[in-house]
Amino acid sequence: MTKAFVYKFDAGPVASQKDLLGDWTIGNCRRAVQLYILEKKNIFLQPEQVLCPAAYNETGVFVINKDQEFSFESLVDGDIIYAEKIRNKNGKEADKSEKTFDSLDEYIISLHTALYAGKKGREIWHATAIEGASCFWPLEKFLHFYNPIAAKRIQS
Repeated sequence: MTKAFVYKFDAGPVASQKDLLGDWTIGNCRRAVQLYILEKKNIFLQPEQVLCPAAYNETGVFVINKDQEFSFESLVDGDIIYAEKIRNKNGKEADKSEKTFDSLDEYIISLHTALYAGKKGREIWHATAIEGASCFWPLEKFLHFYNPIAAKRIQS
């Protein structure tokens, strides 16, 4: 389950379930969310349900919101994690916190999305420029590069 693909920033969600299940080899973290939710919950999310800020504001229900302490213990397989990038590909610190953006929408759009893969252990599945592809990461590696700030659950 979950498709291996090359990461490309502007290869976001696709318009139909047929396209998502079709033959493609390039995607980004938003497309990864679209694919994982279809595989895990048999729910096809339209592009506007995956793209921020609408996805963050309207899709699913918050399990953890940005005003709560983040805890992976609250998550189940398939929960969507929204995270700030704190290091770049070379491990150099980066500040993508809310204070560095002109508006809340710009900040939300900048957030990375990843999926909690609880059934495989405490892992994250996502697509990232850091890896250059879709990948499973242990929590420790994810937390080295990203600061999770919220998590949402798509109800079946």
